[in-house]
Amino acid sequence: MKSRAASSQINNKLIEDIVSEGKSLLMNAEGLELLSTVKDSSVRVKMALLDPPYNRRTKFHHYDDSMCRDKWVDALDHHCRLIRDCLTEDGSLWLHIDDAEMIRARIVLDRIFGEKNFIASIVWQKSVSRDNRTSISTTHEYILVYAKDKNLWKKTRNKLPPTDDQLGRYKNKDNDPRGPWTSGDLTAKAGPGRREAQFYDLELPSGRVVRPSVGTAWRFTKERLEEMIADNRIYFGGGNSMPRLKRFLTEVDPGLVPNTWWSGEEVGTADSAKKYLKALFPNLTPFETPKPEELVSRAIKIATKENDYVLDIYGGSGTTAAVATKLNRKWLTTEREERTFNEFTLPRIEIACASANHNQSLSNNFVIIR
Repeated sequence: MKSRAASSQINNKLIEDIVSEGKSLLMNAEGLELLSTVKDSSVRVKMALLDPPYNRRTKFHHYDDSMCRDKWVDALDHHCRLIRDCLTEDGSLWLHIDDAEMIRARIVLDRIFGEKNFIASIVWQKSVSRDNRTSISTTHEYILVYAKDKNLWKKTRNKLPPTDDQLGRYKNKDNDPRGPWTSGDLTAKAGPGRREAQFYDLELPSGRVVRPSVGTAWRFTKERLEEMIADNRIYFGGGNSMPRLKRFLTEVDPGLVPNTWWSGEEVGTADSAKKYLKALFPNLTPFETPKPEELVSRAIKIATKENDYVLDIYGGSGTTAAVATKLNRKWLTTEREERTFNEFTLPRIEIACASANHNQSLSNNFVIIR
């Protein structure tokens, strides 16, 4: 399942060989070592998913989250400039952050990727409980999303799967052989772009004559609407209702365009992530700020397809690589702290791979470099 190589062997050819063989890579090293090598190779990744220290001026059990602000900004700038060069042309960077350095992170990323390539600032509800010890309880964090080329990224990004409620709106009231459908309004605001041919009377099957209300127009000309009526694409209810356009499930993409609010109920919370880590490693102190697998899974599903490469230079507890494995994505991951690498990153990935190997399509071979 895995092979090992010495850290001194890391070079462009090794990276290219690993990728050409469809393997993933785990390194116990500084992220810059991997980034510099990938940048100078022909390898490109579809997504970089980063969960760096937030610089909260706090010392956690597993790492010191306190750094001179200028040094923190310089480090982020250096990393992200290299990451941009490592992305495919339709690739994207996803950066976890909170209010401590949110503004400075935006400035850095705007400068590197360009403001025009900013996609969104996703708000994650990290906690569903209220902290009464504070002046105002902070229950959210952010994920900043930037594309290398926003227009290209939009063409390849994935929608979220349709919900049961969304699919339930499609029914087949008239037994149309094309299957379930939902209906939409046939009128639109009568703005400057409307043509005179979109204002006309229409006779319903019942004989009643109707026309759009004041300030609106038909979406189609009368000639086009009659063609659609002949093709049974217009629904009149019992014959006396305003016409509606039939949209067939087989002819539309029922997926949901992602929005910027990711609730804890949908993608998990920091508390649920801690409980999961505690269950995996009952004898270890869990990370104070882990990310739930559901959160990481949603981001990866939006930004990548199967067998794409995901980059993570802050391996930590191994969430990104573990989730990528389960989703049949490849990954390049580094964790600099040897203790964290041995206690969390490597074992977490091994557990994910062992589970995935029950399904051959999810198996994920990886190389370890120390």
